[in-house]
Amino acid sequence: MNKVLIYTNKHKDPGEVITSRVRAFLEKEGIETDVLLSDIERTEDKDAEIEQRSGYDLIIVLGGDGTVLQAAREAWKSDIPIVGVNLGKLGFLTEIEPSKLEESLSRLIGGDYYTEKRLMLCGEVIKKNGERTVTVALNDVVISRYGGMNMIELPVYVNSQFIHAFKGDGVIVSTPTGSSGYNLSAGGPIAAPLSDVLILTPICPHSLYHSSLVLSAKDTIEVPVLSRNDGLEQQIEVSFDGKHRMLLEAGDRVIIGRSEKSTDLIRLSNLSFLETLQRKMGDA
Repeated sequence: MNKVLIYTNKHKDPGEVITSRVRAFLEKEGIETDVLLSDIERTEDKDAEIEQRSGYDLIIVLGGDGTVLQAAREAWKSDIPIVGVNLGKLGFLTEIEPSKLEESLSRLIGGDYYTEKRLMLCGEVIKKNGERTVTVALNDVVISRYGGMNMIELPVYVNSQFIHAFKGDGVIVSTPTGSSGYNLSAGGPIAAPLSDVLILTPICPHSLYHSSLVLSAKDTIEVPVLSRNDGLEQQIEVSFDGKHRMLLEAGDRVIIGRSEKSTDLIRLSNLSFLETLQRKMGDA
């Protein structure tokens, strides 16, 4: 390990106290470091910032799960493994507690860890004028109502086959990694993080039935945006990992599938997924 990027949520590490501890420890071991400060105001045009830097063997993320998601999206083309230091609450995606910081860094330097490849989503928004925007997500892509309280209707196609017109607040397309997030809150199933599946879950459906669909990771999901029956526009937005958001209008389409790239998350713990789930969610 020669060069490490420390990706810090400046709101989770006031005064960069933990950042300085990480940097001092690594540099004492002869490892070159850079620091990239992040906050909730980082926008899509920042996503290439990590790509513009080079030579990193590892990204250490200081923050919560949201910061790890943000770093994963910004680094998705770079194939750099990520490890998180938990400065948040649940910390499903983080691996290191501040109380064991130096011990964990020593294990990283010594190669005492393993890596999990986590499936990512690729979402393409095709506007009615033909303009295309492609964004990735590690947790989920959410298509939901925006602004008012009116119910929306979203027809969903899987591999070009019509499945259902979901009426309610929208739909979530989740990865296994994201299944314990918004998907779980909406009543969707939890999947083991290395499962090769996608999960489609309706949000507050106006229906007697509230069922998710567990799909193959090879499937492609398409959601066209239609006008309401009364001819008025539906108020709809799409978001990627809860951050990058775009307003949609009638004639737009969202196409979601597996990304060609994955996120490499470093693991130090020997706890199984189910043990971790119990520890993180048992008292939630």
